[in-house]
Amino acid sequence: MFGSTVEHVLRSFTEEYEPNRCQILADGSMHSFTKEFHPTDIFAIKNFNNYQPDSITTPIYPFNRAHLPEILNEFGSLLFDNQSVLIYADSLRSCELNLLFQYHKIATGSYNMGLDIFCGENAHDIVNWNTAYQSWHDMQSWELREWFSLFYSIWTQEWIDSYSQAPNNFLKISNTELLLDTTNSLLKIIDFCHLTCKSVEDLRQFATTWQTKQNYILEEFALLDQIIEHTLNKIEFNWKDLNIIAESIIQQRLRENNYEIQCNGLNIFPTNSISLYNLLEKC
Repeated sequence: MFGSTVEHVLRSFTEEYEPNRCQILADGSMHSFTKEFHPTDIFAIKNFNNYQPDSITTPIYPFNRAHLPEILNEFGSLLFDNQSVLIYADSLRSCELNLLFQYHKIATGSYNMGLDIFCGENAHDIVNWNTAYQSWHDMQSWELREWFSLFYSIWTQEWIDSYSQAPNNFLKISNTELLLDTTNSLLKIIDFCHLTCKSVEDLRQFATTWQTKQNYILEEFALLDQIIEHTLNKIEFNWKDLNIIAESIIQQRLRENNYEIQCNGLNIFPTNSISLYNLLEKC
C-alpha cells in the first residue's frame, strides 16, 4: 500500500538521498518512476543480490503464492538490521478502500493490469460456477460480482492480520492514517528511518497535492455508504455506473445487513436505490 509514494518521499524529501524524477499521475499514483526493488513473489527476494545499506525495498503482500510470514522469513535478518515499515489495514472498511485504490491505480489507471490482480490465481474457485470456465474472463458480470463479494473479505483479512504478524521493531502505519494525516505519517516514516527531512514545508505542500489527487477515490468510497443508506431506507437516490469492485463492495455490505441481491443474470447493476431495494431479499 502506497509503496511508490513512500519511496518517492524518502528519496526526494530527505538530505540522505538524491531526488528522483517523479510526478503524481492523473490517477493519483506515483507510478511515474521505477522503484528500486518491488518484489511480487518469493523468487524475486531469493534472487535479490544488489542490496546496499541505503537500499529501499517495497514488497507487496500477500504474494499470489506466499503470505506475509513467508515473505518476512525470506527477507530474514534484513528486517532486523534495517528500518522496516508496515502499511496495514485496521478494518474491513480500510481493506475495501484499498481495493478501490488497487482498482483505479493498478487494474486500470496508469498500470492498466486488468482484474487479474484480483482474480488471476483463483481458477479453482471460478470453475465451480461452471465446469467449462477456465478463468474469470469466462464469467458473466453478475457471477464475477457475486464471487468477489463473497471472496474479498477473506482475502483482505491478511492486510488486517499483518499488524500482529510483523515484528515489534516495525513502524506500523494504517493506510487510512497515511491517507488522512499524510504529512505527519511521512514525517514519522522519515524519522523512523533515521533520515533528515530537507523541508517540512515542501513535504507538506507535496502531501496536500497528493491528498487532493486521491479525493476521487475517497468520494467514490463515501458514495458507497450513501447507496447503502438510501437503499436500505427506501429513499430515492441515483448514481452513475460503478466499477465491478465497487459493486461487489455494495453487495457484501448488503449481505452484512442481512440482505442478498437477487443477482442471477444481473449483469447490469442498478443505478437507483429503489431499483436496488426491489432486488433485495432477507437472508
